[in-house]
Amino acid sequence: MSKADEVIQTIDDGDFSQVDSLIQDSLLEDDDQTQFSLAETLMSRGLSVQAKTIYDHLLTIYPTEGQILSRLAEIAVSDGDSDQALDYISQIAPDSPAYAENLLVSADIYQSQGLYEVSEQKLLTGIREYPDEEVFKFALAEVYFDENKFSKALTYYDMLLDMGIKNYSGISIVFRKASSLAGDGQYEAAISEYEKLNALELNEDAQFQLGFLYNQVKNYNKSIAILEKLLETNRDYPTAYPILAEDYLNIKKNEDAFKYAQLGLNLNELDDRLYQIAFDAGTAEDSAEAVKILETGIKKVENPLPLIVKLSDYYITKGQFKANLDLLSGRDVNNNPKLTWNLAKSQFETDDVNDAQENILLVLDDFKDNLDYLSDLIEILRSTGNNDVLRPALALYLKQDPNNEAMQNLLDQMND
Repeated sequence: MSKADEVIQTIDDGDFSQVDSLIQDSLLEDDDQTQFSLAETLMSRGLSVQAKTIYDHLLTIYPTEGQILSRLAEIAVSDGDSDQALDYISQIAPDSPAYAENLLVSADIYQSQGLYEVSEQKLLTGIREYPDEEVFKFALAEVYFDENKFSKALTYYDMLLDMGIKNYSGISIVFRKASSLAGDGQYEAAISEYEKLNALELNEDAQFQLGFLYNQVKNYNKSIAILEKLLETNRDYPTAYPILAEDYLNIKKNEDAFKYAQLGLNLNELDDRLYQIAFDAGTAEDSAEAVKILETGIKKVENPLPLIVKLSDYYITKGQFKANLDLLSGRDVNNNPKLTWNLAKSQFETDDVNDAQENILLVLDDFKDNLDYLSDLIEILRSTGNNDVLRPALALYLKQDPNNEAMQNLLDQMND
């Protein structure tokens, strides 16, 4: 029995105490090919530290051997030492049998470093040099997919499918193609691909994507059917709830929309979209409760601004100007034109006309094409007697609505 065999036998027996010393014996007594085979076996079992000891020894004997350099590069990658890995790879010559593996490993390293263009060039070289090796086409498709270059990814996924390859390294190529079509905005085509998936391939993520796509093409009933089936098997799939709640909201089933928004919030109380849907669905049924939900969201979510704007708009439409002032009190609204407008309108309606004028003029450039804003601006300017600004405000209004007799008469009176 060779020392290499003893190493494997010891490992199989579950005794690791003698492994390192037996490896040293193997390096002294076994031939080079036996040592290399031992290193390969250790690598396959995940014992890369022990395998590296052997590869390092063999490299001193065969310093240009591509297979050894490639294995050491793999180990360096797994250890997070990309620079060392690239150093090994750079020593592999193009005429080496390990050159193809060199291109793949180096592409993987560059991709992990975010150097997608370099990774792409390595894989394109592989496609040119090894046209029959589908691994390069798959790897390049994956680079483009990770980089969100979906149209380019589709080219190579289609090549694989044309070669009859529907799965590669445990990844469904049909699923990848469907996801790429969705990312490229080709929703109908993506749906067609998703529906080709078998039951095993149509996993939870694929079901969610399909439900989301039906939502995007406004086939809300199909989206509901798929997402509810998903939640039957996994109630803890949080991203399904906002889409499902939105589906029900779009078909005017507010009670169901409210239910799924609430269930979603039980899983993720930081999802501002769920608060908005719950509010929109709940206002018709119980406005006070809907407002409480939005107030809760404002306190909890990381960026409450969209919820603040929604609640502020609600107060304005309901004429609850004091409530809007309370909402905005102490908040910096200078960077949000809509809130500044809402603040000005509330100030005006509560007889704070000077502050109202100051704030509404701040957002003139943002809303100068908005007739509702111009109407509020004109009303405030009339109350303050600011005719110097009132005239151009009326002119702006009439430029968009030249047939408005009331505004034209007001301008005529000022010009008399």
